[in-house]
Amino acid sequence: MHQRWLLGAAALGVVWGAVAIAFDAPVLVLDFLLHLGPTLAGVAALVALIGWRPAGPASFEIRAETFVAPTNRRRTIEIAALVLVLTSQAALAIDRLADGGGVFDGLLSVVFGLLAAALLARSVLVPTTVELNADGLRIPGRLHRVDVPWAAIRPGTPWAPVLRTQRLELLIGTGYLVRPPSERRQRLDVPIDVLDIHPWFLADAIRYYVAHPEHRAAIGRPAELERLSRRLRDGGAPPALPAGPTVPVVRQAGAPATERSTAAHRR
Repeated sequence: MHQRWLLGAAALGVVWGAVAIAFDAPVLVLDFLLHLGPTLAGVAALVALIGWRPAGPASFEIRAETFVAPTNRRRTIEIAALVLVLTSQAALAIDRLADGGGVFDGLLSVVFGLLAAALLARSVLVPTTVELNADGLRIPGRLHRVDVPWAAIRPGTPWAPVLRTQRLELLIGTGYLVRPPSERRQRLDVPIDVLDIHPWFLADAIRYYVAHPEHRAAIGRPAELERLSRRLRDGGAPPALPAGPTVPVVRQAGAPATERSTAAHRR
């Protein structure tokens, strides 16, 4: 589904841009829509996403003996909108610079196109899935991936976030320090605004497997997902630690700082 959205946006942007370069509408309003229609649609979609709240299903997908929190539609729509803006501005820049009379407009389109390209690169590079397996938690990325063993995660973390939160915070145990020993509490920020899973369920599931190593080997099996869901639904998630100041050690792109939630924010 995500690939179809992105391919559709790219195809629409290229075709619309080619038509805008080849033709000029005699009516001013039609000509405006012809040249700026994709940009307006893309910007409108990005504005609409401002109010998005991460609240997907309370469940994982199962892939190759792994529980996966997949990418949600927000990130797909965001990338598709930026593709539309980028192709539209590229076509507009070519059209204006080719005419020779709209050099300023052409350069302005180049600037907007570069801005859209930078935002698109950022969106593409942000990790968009989280995986749980028998060994620990994995955050795949296009440039690198982050693997955290279960033993490295401090019991009682992450805290169940408020729905406007864009990340989960995992505290890394002192046995896995990558900074001076004086910095006792280290943090891994997990972006959740791009995940198609309820953030409370994800936080509860991570805390559960940190506290129950006897169930880790079954991760990735349908029966285990059913058992985990039933257990968490019945209030079997371990309690969260009281929130406190932490030292960031791995900050994923696209995870803006927000206030930390406390155990009172749990279900």
